[in-house]
Amino acid sequence: MGETRKTVFMKLLISYLIVLLLPVIIGIILFYRIEALMVENANKSNTVMLEQVRDVLDNRFKEIEQLSLQISLDQKLNRLMMNQQNISNYEYIDYVNELKTYQPVSTNSNDYYVYFSQSDVLLSPKMKTDSFLFFNHIKRYENSSYEEIMNNRMSGFHLNSYFPSEKITMNSGEERIITFIQSLPYGEISDVKGALMIHISEHQIKEMLQQIEGLNKGVIYIADEDKEVMMSTSDNEGAFGEIKQLLNDNAGFFAKEVNGKDMIASYIVSEQNGWTYVSLVPREFVLSKVNNVKLWALSMMLVSIIIGVVVSYYLANKNYRPIREVVNTVIGKNNPMGKFTNEMDLIKQTILSSMDEQSQLQRIVSQQKPVIRSNFLLRLIRGQVDVTTIPKNELDSMGVSFTLDYFSVIIIQIDDFCQFNNENTETNWVLTRFIIANLSEELFGDNGYIIEIEREKLLILNNHHTDSDSERSRQLDLSRELMDILDQQFGIKISAAISQIHYGLNKITECYGESVMALDYRMIKGPSSIIFYNDIKNNNEYDYHYPVETEVQILNFAKNADFVNVEKVLDQIFSNNVQQEMTPEISKCLSYDLLSTWVKLLSTLGGEDKKRIIELHKPFKVISECRTVKELQEKIKSLYYDYCLKVQEKQSTQGERLYLEIAAFIEENFTDNMLSLGLIAEHFAMNSSYLSSFFKKQGGITLSDFITQIRIEEAKKLLPNRKLTISEIATKVGYANSVGLIRVFKKVEGVTPGQYREII
Repeated sequence: MGETRKTVFMKLLISYLIVLLLPVIIGIILFYRIEALMVENANKSNTVMLEQVRDVLDNRFKEIEQLSLQISLDQKLNRLMMNQQNISNYEYIDYVNELKTYQPVSTNSNDYYVYFSQSDVLLSPKMKTDSFLFFNHIKRYENSSYEEIMNNRMSGFHLNSYFPSEKITMNSGEERIITFIQSLPYGEISDVKGALMIHISEHQIKEMLQQIEGLNKGVIYIADEDKEVMMSTSDNEGAFGEIKQLLNDNAGFFAKEVNGKDMIASYIVSEQNGWTYVSLVPREFVLSKVNNVKLWALSMMLVSIIIGVVVSYYLANKNYRPIREVVNTVIGKNNPMGKFTNEMDLIKQTILSSMDEQSQLQRIVSQQKPVIRSNFLLRLIRGQVDVTTIPKNELDSMGVSFTLDYFSVIIIQIDDFCQFNNENTETNWVLTRFIIANLSEELFGDNGYIIEIEREKLLILNNHHTDSDSERSRQLDLSRELMDILDQQFGIKISAAISQIHYGLNKITECYGESVMALDYRMIKGPSSIIFYNDIKNNNEYDYHYPVETEVQILNFAKNADFVNVEKVLDQIFSNNVQQEMTPEISKCLSYDLLSTWVKLLSTLGGEDKKRIIELHKPFKVISECRTVKELQEKIKSLYYDYCLKVQEKQSTQGERLYLEIAAFIEENFTDNMLSLGLIAEHFAMNSSYLSSFFKKQGGITLSDFITQIRIEEAKKLLPNRKLTISEIATKVGYANSVGLIRVFKKVEGVTPGQYREII
């Protein structure tokens, strides 16, 4: 650190010494210069400066002309130009959006517009208007009337034509602009049908010119090939008329009296467009330097050296102080490895590393967004997510938005895809699912989400305005249209199982169960059929329905000790299956299936627990002895309730043990100033958000407040020891410096550590 400090500090000190001692050195040199040499040097300097101005502006105007060429040669624009009478308003608006893709490459191009003379339409990337409204209200030229603009600029042939700077009035205020005109179509001389107009801000050009060294010495004039002034850095353009006739060569300089003042004029002509760049500098400005050097050069040399050294050291130390603090913070938090030439290099590498990590994280999240959304929706329809507890911004980040209150589910079963080939390869399955998903998104629009649930099954989650016959009819029509298009154009045959329309997000799982139940009837109705749950829900008098998806729901809810949702699913199963006409034998078959699922759950508790619970409840004997369906239902519910209670007790014990482990880890490592939520989460291999909410739920205090509480208590124990400074105590309790300890201590205790030490 000491070596790098010397490098940066010495560079700052030497640079300030050079800057502050520069006038002294210049004074010694200028003392021996004569007036003629000063004038010659000024002329050379002005010439170099003008070359810079010329090169910069030539590049800018070249960029403007390139932008003009790109827009003018656009095929869509030429088609619109040639067919103006038949252009619809939609086509104009569509082209407005296309104009937005042309980004001006130069900061001097303020705005650009395409004018259609036959239809009197003027387009820009921001609007569509007509010429009268634009030139009389939106951008009104101060010295040019509407008729003059339309006759001289917006009509007739123009090839990269520039018009002198002129003041315009807008709603946002006044501004001076240079107008660039290119007639359209490009290269058409006689049959001109419009024009491309680009406004170049004079203010932006002046700001750019002011950044060129030496420009503030005088006045800059820019004239076109006809020696007409396009713009100047002064409001007095009359002075240019007095020197206009002397600008005969490609470059040069001369002295002349202008408006009663001796001026030195330098000029240079651009080879690109023939424009002339002229600089007028007062002669007295050049000679004043000679006089000033004679007066104070020698007398102030010694004083300047002394002051320069003192001020340079002060400024170097002052400007280095914040750099040192930043470096200490970076080193304290990141512990950087490797060699760095100086502190600025360290800061630069740290910032670049952080930006690269953030960019990679954003790119990964963006790439995984469709997968995240599909996974979320799949868990939602299976009842594994409570949407009411998720903030809207998190739903938006996954691309999920439910704007309506009614929902239904359609399951698409792929029956055949002979269009491609007879080989049942995974590539063909992927291509088939891709076609179905994209076509479904196009048909169902923003109110439908498409999810791949199995290799040959896709699911459409629909959002409806209401539960009405018209919505159900629309649902059927869209399903038939999807089926017909897939069959006729792609040779893909599908079946569709459609649930009822239910109100509320909490009914999505029920919609899914209904569509799964309806899809089972594909075996009866045959492939390429559309099956409504409403048509088959009363056809289960002598059988029962208990699909794998429903069993998975029960398993997931029970493993999370969520008996409320387990009971809901069981009630739904009983409601869908158990009818008055259902025989006791069929009822017991369903009960044994549910009992089989319960036995699967016992495997998660371990062999001994499983054996003990089965011996305790004797489930198979109890089920066989039940005399009524209601009694069967209550017995099955009680078995699942006991299991959920067992899991809940087990989770509670594990949660308490984990909380104590986290608290112990914090108490052992609170002196580390790098201790944070992320570090603790990484140590325990947990998600940061889950760890934070878990700790708050278990301990009744946030994790950060718990860390602060331990650190403050330890600081209070150390403060009576006056041999320790506040900074040393801050380091011992886990703060990088005393500032952090003082701020937190005062927030918690109401006094600073120093005041607390005096009180005790």
